[in-house]
Amino acid sequence: MISVELLRRYPFFGRLGYEQLKSLAMIANEIVLQDGQVVIEEGKPADALFFLLEGSVALYHPVGSPHTTAGNDEVVVCEINPGEPFSISALIEPHVLTSTGRSTGVSRVIRLAVDDLKAAFEKDARLECMMVRCVAEAAMGRLNSTRVQLAAAYA
Repeated sequence: MISVELLRRYPFFGRLGYEQLKSLAMIANEIVLQDGQVVIEEGKPADALFFLLEGSVALYHPVGSPHTTAGNDEVVVCEINPGEPFSISALIEPHVLTSTGRSTGVSRVIRLAVDDLKAAFEKDARLECMMVRCVAEAAMGRLNSTRVQLAAAYA
């Protein structure tokens, strides 16, 4: 459990009312990640939504082929900054992680387990709607950043 006031500090939760924030605060756990710690892994089920409080988490994708010497290389595709969610696949079907996330330095995150979120959504459908909207906005922001990166790479 965390405080409602902690959630209020971040625009990501700005659309939520006090009772909705209270519902999230009651199911949230704060976790400290060590430098280099993997917090999510591509291809695994997305069993939690995370929100970065402090530090940085890099999202990676493998590059190359498993049949070449470069098969184990990774490329950073996104840096998660304080105030941003990650593991957003927890709220988006098919609920499978699309990247690996690793802490770059000591980081503090909030973890919201999917089962707990589903239970909260059953009690408050508006909470589910607002959380999905917030996650969709984050996804669109990342998509736009990816477009800029691709355009720069091909320029």
